[in-house]
Amino acid sequence: MDLVSKPALYSSSKFRGWLMVGIAFVEIFIICGPTYNFSIIFLSLQDEFNAGATWTGWIGSLANSLMGAAGLISMPLIQRYGPRLVTLVGLVAFGGGLVTTSLVPALAYAYVTFGVVVGLGANFVLQSVVHLLFSWFPEKNCSRAFSLVMLGTSFSELAFAPLLTTLIRVFAWRNALRIIGGGSIILGFVFAVPITSPATTTNHERGTRAKESRDEPCTDMATDAVIPDGLSENSRQRVLEVAWKIDTWLWSLCLVLVYLGWTFVTVNYASFMEHDLQFTTDQITIAIMMLAVGGIVGKILLSLFADRLPCLKLYVVAAASLLGAVVAGLMTWLRSVSLVYIVSLFVGSVRSASNAMPFPATMEIFGEYGSCIVSVLSMVPYGIGILIGAPISGSFYDLTGDYNLSLFVIVAIFVCSSAVALAIPIKKRTQLSSYSFSFRPKATKSSREIPHVYSVSGMRV
Repeated sequence: MDLVSKPALYSSSKFRGWLMVGIAFVEIFIICGPTYNFSIIFLSLQDEFNAGATWTGWIGSLANSLMGAAGLISMPLIQRYGPRLVTLVGLVAFGGGLVTTSLVPALAYAYVTFGVVVGLGANFVLQSVVHLLFSWFPEKNCSRAFSLVMLGTSFSELAFAPLLTTLIRVFAWRNALRIIGGGSIILGFVFAVPITSPATTTNHERGTRAKESRDEPCTDMATDAVIPDGLSENSRQRVLEVAWKIDTWLWSLCLVLVYLGWTFVTVNYASFMEHDLQFTTDQITIAIMMLAVGGIVGKILLSLFADRLPCLKLYVVAAASLLGAVVAGLMTWLRSVSLVYIVSLFVGSVRSASNAMPFPATMEIFGEYGSCIVSVLSMVPYGIGILIGAPISGSFYDLTGDYNLSLFVIVAIFVCSSAVALAIPIKKRTQLSSYSFSFRPKATKSSREIPHVYSVSGMRV
């Protein structure tokens, strides 16, 4: 009986894991549509309320920032109530925020309805699905799962730009937000209901993990069970332990710099082509499409090969930052339309590594502390980087009249990001008088809850 039931259970569990990947893809596709394409809503708000570009733009920056940084709020809720319920609540907040934004009589209200409510709702959904993926893929196929899910951001950019533009042209921006908000709730609910955690598969599996895994309190909290007393003492201990590690701050700084550097592409790339390169609207549109296509190609390649790389994902993040620095430098002298198209395709591919690889890289470095802590360490730097990066390039442009100074600053930011990332393994090498350093991650346990770590002389790093 066991010979039949165990393979069947494994096959069923594997199927459910990849089903969660599909669900996460759809949820990210939904929440990234209005937030990543805020520049389209931006124009309508600016015309409606006759507001300046800086104050109007901060609404979108606040929403995108909270989408990452609010993990400190959403993760305790996920631990207590599970990812399914938090996802459903986030969808209501996200869609409701879009609908209430359509009712604002003045721009200041949109800071609350869009900047805060939409941003928090998006974070609840995003943080839930990130935690869900870490629960299902803490070790094997982690890079593949996240690369496939992060395709949702690229497809969202491609799909929502023409959708929002058409709805605003046909129904006006207020009705367009109501349609998008209502549709997001309905579609999101349909795909959120089947969300389940690997810890809910069988009572036997839960008991085994509770005995064998240090991650038990956090992992079991990924289920829909309610933990009445909040964080356990073990969880609090692990949070404090992580907070005191220098590696935590080095890695967080690295990711903040990564997302800060790529904010230029997200926020200012179109403006750079319009003002510095004198491109037409059609040329800018094609370049942005090439950017999205490059992102799709890059994430597909990562999904196929990232888990087979003989090195830590940390080195992929560092290499992507160095390539980002090279590309930012090239942008200071590019003038040919065809070259910009080629560079846009390349930029999209490189940015895909910076978007997808921090998740498995964080799991490799901090996986022993549990998927909850890994989820927060992966997401909070994104919010901080977006919040800081949004005004930097615009400020330098206002100061100099072009984006050259901004691009040189971004080169420095990417170089620093790579250096900070590499400081983590280098620090461990210099701390030991005799060591045997491995670029290849090592599995510490056979349990699916304990991820890869890398070691120096057998010590966990």
